[in-house]
Amino acid sequence: MHCNVWSKHKNSTIIHFARRSKQLKSFPSFFDNTIAGGQPCGISIIDNLYKEAREEAGLSVSDLRYAKKSKTVHYIHNYKKKLNSSILFIYHLEKKDNLQFYNQDGEVEKFISLEINKIYEILEKRILKPNSIIPIIDFFILKESDFIPKQVMLEIKKIMKTYD
Repeated sequence: MHCNVWSKHKNSTIIHFARRSKQLKSFPSFFDNTIAGGQPCGISIIDNLYKEAREEAGLSVSDLRYAKKSKTVHYIHNYKKKLNSSILFIYHLEKKDNLQFYNQDGEVEKFISLEINKIYEILEKRILKPNSIIPIIDFFILKESDFIPKQVMLEIKKIMKTYD
């Protein structure tokens, strides 16, 4: 489950990221979606969103009342020379001005906020956890007219349709 948190500031759109702890075994110090975590057995997807939001960002259930469920994405990736199959349950949350992030479980070193047009900086440095780009791309598609030229969106949609 990954929840992409975003906000508007003047004429800019901001994406909020969590920088993972150096102590984590996988992807230490990489940037991640603000709220993200594996889906444990015996807990619903929405309850996992609430749990991860509390642990990773100090957010309450009421802070998440405007979180919007988006896509469920199945993807296959190669990690440490092993083929893995994963499913992401994607949410998007617009951050209100009074919402503050406070890590509770030690898995997040800090939170940063980047304007949409600056995301390339962490992509070029290869410090974004690989599956975190999926909710960001989903966000771009949802908000297409705000960020991406129409022709580019048509090409992205063609590619995405191939995988439906």
